[in-house]
Amino acid sequence: MSAHVPAKRLAGFYFWYFAAIGTLMPFTGLFLQERGCTPAQIGAIGGLMALTRIVSPYLWGQYADRDARRMAAIRITLGMGLLAFAAAQLAPGFALLALCFFVYGMFNNGTMPQFEVVTFNHLGANADRYGRIRLWGSIGFVVTVMAMGPLFERIGVGWMPLTVAGLFALCWLTGLRIPEAPIGPRSGAAESVMGVMRRPEVIALLVACLLSQMSFGPYYNFFSIWLKDHGYNKFEIGFLWAFGVVAEVGIFFVMHRLRRFWSLRSMMLWALAGTALRWFLQMTFIDNMPWMTAVQALHAVSFALYHFAAVSLIQQLFPGAMQGRGQAIYTGLSYGVGGAIGGFGSGLLWEVLHPDLLWLVSTGVALLAWLIAWRGLRDIRE
Repeated sequence: MSAHVPAKRLAGFYFWYFAAIGTLMPFTGLFLQERGCTPAQIGAIGGLMALTRIVSPYLWGQYADRDARRMAAIRITLGMGLLAFAAAQLAPGFALLALCFFVYGMFNNGTMPQFEVVTFNHLGANADRYGRIRLWGSIGFVVTVMAMGPLFERIGVGWMPLTVAGLFALCWLTGLRIPEAPIGPRSGAAESVMGVMRRPEVIALLVACLLSQMSFGPYYNFFSIWLKDHGYNKFEIGFLWAFGVVAEVGIFFVMHRLRRFWSLRSMMLWALAGTALRWFLQMTFIDNMPWMTAVQALHAVSFALYHFAAVSLIQQLFPGAMQGRGQAIYTGLSYGVGGAIGGFGSGLLWEVLHPDLLWLVSTGVALLAWLIAWRGLRDIRE
């Protein structure tokens, strides 16, 4: 990593961004439940936010690829997103809450795909050091997950939107001090993006990523509610979320060493296998706190290992002027389409199936993702 890389500022941006996500993600379901939303409505809002990831990242990625001023775009998406989320504090009823979450998603979901490009471009040839910077996002997540459980026990989870908006504001301020990254070769065009999209290994990667995030639908939307229904309090819920991310930090810290021995394909396969195992064991040991804690350690592979492999492969497969759109396509298809199907589907199945069976469905979806990656990524060049 060169002396010109603003590593501390990049790390600070990740820290505050995921500190906000660490407040939003575990407690959104509980917040919406407190506001009187039904399970189907909670699933609908989760799916609606995921749908914004289909459109928003590509729109902002196209703008950033054309203008090459990614940090300027990031300041817009983050700033408007935090204002929309703050408005949810006062929104009465399902319709206005859904509108606030939708506007937030349309702006904020354009932020991280472009910031990943900024980080990789600043790192240049030292891309294997990405984990050392990205781990600060995981640390921010852990800090707020652990802090917000006891805090919301005291003041109530109803204050979640303003808390999230405040953390995003700190992230926005940090972003003001991050310069635009060096621009790589700009040889790509819109036709080149479609050409890359038609390659078999790219199709396999994107479909596997879509299925992986689809399997996370019950986790992102109902994990906290599911734990609460099994007798866990807010501190225990926060602890389980945080423990998984602590394991994630460990993997990010040693990622550059793992990269010396494992190909990106191997990392992806291990990550998807770990995801399937995680959902199955979670269903099996729901009433055993020590075992649930151990199972959460699999977040190290189902998220951290997966994320590094996915964004690295996308950055490699969509070079130069296609970088922003490449990361946006990945985000839109995996977190967008996959997240929307997982969100809507888990909300509907929650009411017609025994909740525990949702994790069996997720296990099957993750195994299918592994099979597609195993067959489709065999010829990928690194």
